[in-house]
Amino acid sequence: MASLLDRVYARSPVFVQNAMATGYGVQQRVRRYRGDYARFVAELERQQWLPAAALQELQDAAVRRTVSFAAAEVPYYRELFARERIRPEDIRTAADLRILPLLDKQTLQDQGARLQPDRRRVPGIPHTTGGTTGRPVPYQVSRSAIQFNYAAYEARFRAWAGVGRGDPMVSINGKPIVPMTQVGPPFWRHNLAFHQLYVSAYHLSDENLPAIVDRIAAFGPRVIVAYVSAVHRIARFVLERGRTGEIRPRAILVSSETLFDWQRAELEQAFGCKVWNGYSLGEPVCFASECAAGSLHVSPEYGVVELVELDGATEIVATGLINDAMPMLRYRTGDRAVPGDAAPCRCGRALPTIGAITGRVDEVVVTPEGTSVGPAALSLAFQGVPHLRESQIVQDSPEAITLRLCVAPAYGPADERTLLAELRKRLGPRLRIDIEHVAAVPRTVSGKQRLVTSRLAGPR
Repeated sequence: MASLLDRVYARSPVFVQNAMATGYGVQQRVRRYRGDYARFVAELERQQWLPAAALQELQDAAVRRTVSFAAAEVPYYRELFARERIRPEDIRTAADLRILPLLDKQTLQDQGARLQPDRRRVPGIPHTTGGTTGRPVPYQVSRSAIQFNYAAYEARFRAWAGVGRGDPMVSINGKPIVPMTQVGPPFWRHNLAFHQLYVSAYHLSDENLPAIVDRIAAFGPRVIVAYVSAVHRIARFVLERGRTGEIRPRAILVSSETLFDWQRAELEQAFGCKVWNGYSLGEPVCFASECAAGSLHVSPEYGVVELVELDGATEIVATGLINDAMPMLRYRTGDRAVPGDAAPCRCGRALPTIGAITGRVDEVVVTPEGTSVGPAALSLAFQGVPHLRESQIVQDSPEAITLRLCVAPAYGPADERTLLAELRKRLGPRLRIDIEHVAAVPRTVSGKQRLVTSRLAGPR
């Protein structure tokens, strides 16, 4: 149920909504950038150049502190350590975490308060997971963890991209800042506290995009921060209408959705700048960001990242090292990834790396032959269809999928034949493929798009 403040916002005129967005920005500026934020930024800037051995020592020390705290202060972990006959001193390094069982979202939801410290209280601010899986889960984040998170974002994401806090910024993500019932512009709101133009991710239709592109161009952002699907929708429009050159940020920062190579290429063509990819969760357990050489570097001070074979997929399992309000040890993120390159990165940093984030463990199509095909491979089938704007695969049974397609007026039978042929190469001849043309591909409650939505029984 929407809060009273949400209901007031939805019913207010635009100028009041702008004022409320700015008021929210003032509150967030205090929450994010006071306290230890400046110290965290300085430490992260300095530590990014440390040798690998020194970084590992920092992480191992943080692991020992976090495990000792959880085992002594958190009821769930006190009982787990006793039941499994594990002593905190048995875990001396990040590698030793493997003796602990995994923590999944169901346990996080079921245990709730028992994952919070009950002896040495650590105040937490309530959050919920984005609900991409359809099941938002509440959790707590300490003020210090919020400040560390934004320090990592500043020192190891924005700074690497050549932008900084206070630069003119366009943001396009899941916050419902424009009522869905609104049928005319403005499809954006202003947060003056962050010098931010907030564009609604839920209004990116053919009818609305001309006004949205006009406003972004007039605003002149130095950086665009967005979900991949949202900013790519705008990029496709810019390319189709021949409007390249009107919006020229220094950088585009994306996260929260899988970034495919062909999307990166179209984004960089449309906006004339580099796209920088990042990976993190609302649950503060890990943080990774792309350097100028193209590697996705993990911040080891933030969390421990393991790539674990689970249920036939390589899943990211992460242990947070910054949030005493709700420690999460060996947390199943539900995200799939490939290992990083073991060779030293050309950027000169010894920070560890992971390879591409390839989607969620439940974002696969299962064929009648029993083969599972993930979004990275499937995305290539859509890459060569020029008049396709948005797409989604929905699977309700192992015998069939439904393609939801949002297409341009020029889309025709040849495009559809190409698409089906490319899908057949990846999914085989037996799977039935139905097609549904839609005005827009549905988004999740958090404003994200998923290439694959499977309603089959998942691995968990």
